[in-house]
Amino acid sequence: PPPAKKASPAPAESFGQRTSVFRGVTRHRWTGRYEAHLWDNSCRREGQSRKGRQVYLGGYDKEEKAARAYDLAALKYWGPTTTTNFPICDYEKEMEVMKQMSRQEFVASLRRKSSGFSRGASIYRGVTRHHQHGRWQARIGRVAGNKDLYLGTFSTQEEAAEAYDIAAIKFRGLNAVTNFDISRYDVRSIATNNLPVG
Repeated sequence: PPPAKKASPAPAESFGQRTSVFRGVTRHRWTGRYEAHLWDNSCRREGQSRKGRQVYLGGYDKEEKAARAYDLAALKYWGPTTTTNFPICDYEKEMEVMKQMSRQEFVASLRRKSSGFSRGASIYRGVTRHHQHGRWQARIGRVAGNKDLYLGTFSTQEEAAEAYDIAAIKFRGLNAVTNFDISRYDVRSIATNNLPVG
């Protein structure tokens, strides 16, 4: 009899997709939420062999929403010739809006609209509401010996979001993912001064 055929490997695109049929979308193995990511190959971090970085676009309860977030970010980064999950004509209004925004601002706006952007009741990255006194707390993850670093408590979520941004710039430099556009901050001053933590 002819030798048994080996099972053919999965197509390259399916690796890392984790159950999503859409480009740029994965399903989180613990929460079950769909997350949208885009690979920005226009930059290289020190000590990194592969050029670029992954840009997180938010967590979503529906796969299609995550796919649309990816499409919008891809259109912002690479223009109307990029490959999208849905027809580009679906995004005419959004394409007009994105013209007025930087890449960072547009990505931040996508994240704020996502359902899995942050824990608690805040629309900002790194910000949660304290369950007892209701004030806003800021934390940044995986910096202090790979642990969360507590940045303090604030009366508004915008103040807490700024504290997160400053810490992100301090630890991650110009590649930091911030809530507000990075041009709002004095990056050189942040790099040379200690963080006001606590």
